[in-house]
Amino acid sequence: ILDYPLMVYICEGTDREKLDWFKIINIAGEQLTAQELRNAIYTGEWLAEAKKRFSKPLCPAHQIAKDYLSGSAIRQNYLETTLRWIAARDDIEIEDYMAQHQHDTNCSDLWLYFKGVMDWVQVTFPQYRKEMKGLEWGILYNRYKDGKYDPKTLEARVAALMEDDDVTKKSGVYEYVLGGAEKCLSIRAFSSSMSRAAYQRQKGICPKCGKQFQIEEMQADHITPWSKGGKTTPENCQMLCAPCNRRKSNV
Repeated sequence: ILDYPLMVYICEGTDREKLDWFKIINIAGEQLTAQELRNAIYTGEWLAEAKKRFSKPLCPAHQIAKDYLSGSAIRQNYLETTLRWIAARDDIEIEDYMAQHQHDTNCSDLWLYFKGVMDWVQVTFPQYRKEMKGLEWGILYNRYKDGKYDPKTLEARVAALMEDDDVTKKSGVYEYVLGGAEKCLSIRAFSSSMSRAAYQRQKGICPKCGKQFQIEEMQADHITPWSKGGKTTPENCQMLCAPCNRRKSNV
């Protein structure tokens, strides 16, 4: 093994340039993750402290938030997730945040931010559900932490939405109850048979503009919007021409 030839690269340039070069040569064996590559560049006491909290088996981050984080602490997923969240708070990239703090002697800013996120989540949504694992909690924290929310009211809404068959993306319920964006829920679409039945019932006429269209030119729509209690059922289906449907949806 002592006679095994080694290929050595000497990299010069900025940290960003070194990172880009690492990505190019990271092709043999088990590839490093994006965060493992960053760790190779932004070394120092700050990173060593951060890895103690986020990157070890049974690390503090794992003990506090294993049910809320996806991925592996050892492969740097917990660290990368938290860095992505805190960088988004400052409207910068992960590399920028690591460069700014590389020569710090501790990672207090990162750790206190992480604890703040987890405390906010557990106070705002005290009832844990499996759908809470892997959500972008830090992004939601950045956006909604200053709002006034009643956990009991939120829990009642979450519970109702979890039971709603028209909500196909249950993990989106939490962002929806905070911000109200219906797209988070992926409301169940009308089936092709429901759409065709509505088209035949309307004789191809759009109820908004009164013009007749081929079925391919029309889109199924809720007569009573889902947000106002309408369900994705045959009797609540209407066919609108594409322009009218876009206008109704403000698209």
